Amino acid sequence: MIPSLNSEPDMSYSVEQLSPVQKRIDFSIPGADVAAKVEAAFRDVARAAKIPGFRPGKVPRRVLEGRFGKKIRADVAQDLVELNFREAAQGISFLGQPELQRGEIADGQDFTFSVTLQVRPETTVTGYQAMKVNFPVQAVSDAEVEATVQGRLKALARLVEVTEARPVAAGDLALCEIATVAGDEVHVLEAGTLVNTTRDPYYPGIEALVIGATQGEVRTGNVTIGDQSGVKGMGGTTHDFRVTVLGVQTYQTPDLTDEVAAELGFEGGVAGMRGALQMEAETRANDAARNAARVELLQRLIELNPLEVPPAMVESHTQLLMEELRVQNAYRGRDPRSVRFSEAQIADLKRRGEFAAKAAVLLEAVARAEGLAVTDGDLEAKYQEIADMRGQRVEAVRGYFLKENAVEELRARLLQDRTLEWLLEQAELVTPDSGAQEGAAVAAT
Repeated sequence: MIPSLNSEPDMSYSVEQLSPVQKRIDFSIPGADVAAKVEAAFRDVARAAKIPGFRPGKVPRRVLEGRFGKKIRADVAQDLVELNFREAAQGISFLGQPELQRGEIADGQDFTFSVTLQVRPETTVTGYQAMKVNFPVQAVSDAEVEATVQGRLKALARLVEVTEARPVAAGDLALCEIATVAGDEVHVLEAGTLVNTTRDPYYPGIEALVIGATQGEVRTGNVTIGDQSGVKGMGGTTHDFRVTVLGVQTYQTPDLTDEVAAELGFEGGVAGMRGALQMEAETRANDAARNAARVELLQRLIELNPLEVPPAMVESHTQLLMEELRVQNAYRGRDPRSVRFSEAQIADLKRRGEFAAKAAVLLEAVARAEGLAVTDGDLEAKYQEIADMRGQRVEAVRGYFLKENAVEELRARLLQDRTLEWLLEQAELVTPDSGAQEGAAVAAT
């Protein structure tokens, strides 16, 4: 038993390690001290109680017992739990909500209770130096670079009239007269409107009549207009349409020239643009390979050092993953509050949360073993990086982390990143041959 330093009331407690991730503190408060606390509580109530037929402070104990006894003892028990647990847990870093088990206060008996805590496992990590890790970097082909070039050129595409005699193609805009036909009656809806053959916003579905027609051609057919029609009353209805193609426009992508490359923001003309896009593609490929190597390194680290992590850690990392997904949806214009996760998604997020929790514990163990640390200067650099990315003042970013008491959490994440990079530097990076990579891809499918 470990004697308490608290003198009111006298207390003793013992700490038991139930598992690598659980501790229990058992408390015992002497009956005499408990009785004194109960008596003091009754005196306080007697002074304040207003009961018809009795003067303040003169209410008999039996009356107070009948009216307030159960609540007084429950309040005293709660006070004893909070006071003594707060002192006993000062040297214990625990996670999540403590689990309390206690009985009722009984006259003449010691008051006992226990609190079970979730704690981070204490672990010594081994086998982390010079691990072999695949670095599956992919070579960037000329075709990939050319596809990127064409994608950039599309940003400069201009709408031009089609002068040669050719059918309307998907992606064109066709100037059309649109009419409905009922027997001999023809009702012109649009004397001249541009139909977007990718998907027309006003007459969705009518594109089928337009594609393949030549300028001046008249086509008729039965069309069901999509529900998203921009014409009131048209959505979801079916009509016989007559469509006359009056003209055709298409988007024309410019050829790549030095002038066009400069307009797109590249120096060095065509060669400079292709070289820059080549470097961008190689950087992306290298980053993807590095991320894959980081994940594999963590997987191997966990395999070499199996451990149990507390549910509170898993839940915390799972919630972080959910929040990241909500933020991603916000970037796409969706209200993050509307995001709901299916049971399968939640199960997958919990699995990933457990992986992240184990990785965090092991990375911290490596950092301790190797003396890795994050300085205040590193924090300042991160504040500046965040400020630059968000277009804010660094003082505002620093103030946010201080206000939210999130500085140490940020420091911990930076230390994990630094440790993971250190491990990657120590690892032997193995580049799989293309045949092995293709085989692995086929096996994965």
